[in-house]
Amino acid sequence: MNVNAAPQDPTVHHAARRPRDPRLDFFRGVGMFIILIAHIPWNNWTSWIPARFGFSDATELFVFCSGMASAIAFGGVYRRRGWLMGTARILLRVWQVYSAHIASFFLVLALLSWADLHFGEARYLKAIQLDSFFAIGPARIMQTMMLTFLPPFFEILPMYLCILAMIPVVMALARVNVRLVFVWMIGLWLLANIWKINLPAQPEGGRDWFFNPLAWQLVFFSGFALMSGRIPAPPRDRRLVWL
Repeated sequence: MNVNAAPQDPTVHHAARRPRDPRLDFFRGVGMFIILIAHIPWNNWTSWIPARFGFSDATELFVFCSGMASAIAFGGVYRRRGWLMGTARILLRVWQVYSAHIASFFLVLALLSWADLHFGEARYLKAIQLDSFFAIGPARIMQTMMLTFLPPFFEILPMYLCILAMIPVVMALARVNVRLVFVWMIGLWLLANIWKINLPAQPEGGRDWFFNPLAWQLVFFSGFALMSGRIPAPPRDRRLVWL
């Protein structure tokens, strides 16, 4: 089966791009704000975040909505332009996310280094386990560039990057049989949660990625499948909203 060929439905080629849904941006913004509140120490508002009242938290909200947004942003490219062009768009996005991660990492590294020098206390770099960065030297720089060294709080973008890289595989599987997508999703989730397969966060060992992409892809692609129509949307019920 040729996965490079675009669908044969002529109406797909001329379909207008699906507009950006502001509701997704709104709830992703809400999720980011809640995550900010949850990470501020000595803050009583952390007692009122969604994680205290249900089975999910703001991070899962954000990843789920990101999956829905990706279905709008990239799913249409796959439908209109075929698998190769869709994958090229994904690779561009992966490069953008990678560049943002590297830039933000070295910006934070410089800021915390200045703080330690300015206040005369070796506490800020140590607080997020970056004190070893200068001790190890050039090898640590290469490990950072290759994503084999991820200090705490720097794993969100690499996790998102890995999940984005899975989209071409998911789209290829969907062209063969949609059921294969769900086998893929659940299979990776089982590898992460039952067999504890994860990525190392530092070459010295002892610490893995806090946000394991093999597990979090299930949340992401659930949102992706819902927005793509592969999972039927649940009926609206105002009683549930009020509840």
